[in-house]
Amino acid sequence: MVELACQHCNYKWDYQGENEYYATCPRCRYKVRIPEDKVPRVGRKKLSLESKKKTLTEKRPVKLRGIAAIVNKVVQEAQYDKGMLIQILLKLQRSFGWLPKEMLTEISKQLEIPLSQVYQVATFYKAFSLAPRGRHLIRVCMGTSCKVRGSHTILERVQNHLSIDKDGTTLDGKFSLETVNCVGCCALGPVMTVDDDYHGNLKLPDVDRILSKYR
Repeated sequence: MVELACQHCNYKWDYQGENEYYATCPRCRYKVRIPEDKVPRVGRKKLSLESKKKTLTEKRPVKLRGIAAIVNKVVQEAQYDKGMLIQILLKLQRSFGWLPKEMLTEISKQLEIPLSQVYQVATFYKAFSLAPRGRHLIRVCMGTSCKVRGSHTILERVQNHLSIDKDGTTLDGKFSLETVNCVGCCALGPVMTVDDDYHGNLKLPDVDRILSKYR
């Protein structure tokens, strides 16, 4: 048994394999060089100089690229803490706009948690989207206070104005529409948000005027 430390993510573990030159980091999957004085005896072999050079060339660490690299940067900042899953998803959502399947798979792999667990969190919270969203996100509150003040008519006005369905995106990719149970402004109902802007005490003519600002 040999104690190894990954130079990429600083993870330490007890290696019990038989490889002579490299071991794979259980956390980030990088190849870690085994110091010559720590090579397991059972794995020592007499290789020719050419064979050794070939082995070193083939097993040189490969840099993460694309989505794997994007995820790894955020996961590293969270110190590979499984309890930070929601914060990791939020940060990726903010920077990427949505959460592709490949991104969720990488999160599962790098945090070493089941993919089903990642999906469960990503589909439970309205903050996350598994499909591309429009440039502007519209949310119409359908909570009790807003509903009794006519939020359903506000929703219909938005749908007709933009020719969009609930939970859909306009063809030009400018707007996405969602409904929420509460935005925390019950006294101002009916309420609609566009991105981070709140619009309360809405009347039907207000919808057209507000949306025209974001075109």
